[in-house]
Amino acid sequence: MSTLKHEIRETFSVGIPLVASQLIYALSGFVGTAMVARLGEDALAASVLVSTIWMTLLVLFFGILNSVSVLVSHQFGAKNHKTISEIMGQAYLLGLIIAIIMVFILLLMPVFLRWSSQPPAVLELARQYMHALIWTTPGLIALIISEQFLAGINRTKLVLRISVLVVPIEIPLIYMLIFGKIGLPAFGVAGIGYGFAITYSITAIGLLFYLLKSPHYRHFKIFNGINRFHFRYFKELVNVGLPMGFMHVIEVSTFALATLWMGQFGTTMLAAHQIVMQFLGFAITLVFAMSQAVTIRVGHSVGEQNVTGVYYAAYAGMLLNFVCAILIALGFYLIPTFFLGLDIDTHKPVNADLVRDASMLLAISGVLLLFDNFRIIGFGALRGLKDTRFPMLASFISFWLVGLTCAYIFSFHFGFQGSGIWWGLTLGIAFGAAIVFIRLRILLKQIDENKLTLIKEMKN
Repeated sequence: MSTLKHEIRETFSVGIPLVASQLIYALSGFVGTAMVARLGEDALAASVLVSTIWMTLLVLFFGILNSVSVLVSHQFGAKNHKTISEIMGQAYLLGLIIAIIMVFILLLMPVFLRWSSQPPAVLELARQYMHALIWTTPGLIALIISEQFLAGINRTKLVLRISVLVVPIEIPLIYMLIFGKIGLPAFGVAGIGYGFAITYSITAIGLLFYLLKSPHYRHFKIFNGINRFHFRYFKELVNVGLPMGFMHVIEVSTFALATLWMGQFGTTMLAAHQIVMQFLGFAITLVFAMSQAVTIRVGHSVGEQNVTGVYYAAYAGMLLNFVCAILIALGFYLIPTFFLGLDIDTHKPVNADLVRDASMLLAISGVLLLFDNFRIIGFGALRGLKDTRFPMLASFISFWLVGLTCAYIFSFHFGFQGSGIWWGLTLGIAFGAAIVFIRLRILLKQIDENKLTLIKEMKN
């Protein structure tokens, strides 16, 4: 029998390793950018161009592959290991298709980057970086699928151990490949791509070998289904995953457009925006990781046909993350200079305007984070119920229709400038949180009224 105390403990057990793992991986990207900054403005500009495209591809295809943990968690809760084997076979086939598409896009992108009006030196560095990232793709896709499998079977601690082992090796390797240390070639900005390629490839090979040989995992037979095509499971992976991928693209594109608008209000406001986005990004990483934990816990309860567990998994996740979100939001509001001091000297008079604008935006981002907590955790619960199309539609309405419209009106028509953009996005996210919460309540009520009917339909 599920209890709230038990669910909180289980959510922590699944979520904390995912949170820690995501923060560690985010740290490697942050350090890599800092290294590139030492190469000069051309290298940094090329890095920004490529990173924007690369992150858009990642959020799209990572969203699609998130369906692996959803389907696996359902079957794990139902103790159906044979079906997990068949799902994983189709997941790796889907991953192969995604890898081919990503490589094709990366090969073509240098052609389209010529329209960016950047100087030839920047475009050449961007081309080199793009080609280096091509070698990253196979290992990264295999690693994502394998980690989604581990999350689905409630083995998130192994995901954390992988990140703890990989990142301390990855960062020095990237440094050596960028600057040409210990006899290695100096690849410049492309060294980031080659560093990722080496570490992801070796890690993916090692993890797959471990999953095949370890007595804890080999009975799942994750490769047995790869030699035959199961249309049902392949289609289900795509149907569940594709809306999640598009949802992430909608969200990323919204903040990209907001950044372009922010540039209309001067370099100081743009710099303040970029600094605040850095801290908000780390906070949102925590929320997304906990959201995946909620997805997995809901999926397990669905597989077990445990109605009470579905309720507790959804609401315990919201409660736990709200406590974390409100602490972060209070920190953003009460001690902004503590956070800003990590990037700039807050005591220098020359930075006074930047500190003022960034402190204001940081306080607004705290409010945004509180609403985003409920929206993202709600999405996690809906994913666990295999409802991914509604979150995509909700993101479209809340970000593109409500958020961007309000941001434009508040900033350009009402004269609130940078703060208007952030308040507009906050209003859109608040609207999204409300409709997601209503949708979740309706689904949970349907489960309660129909007893196990809805859950059985999802399982079948």
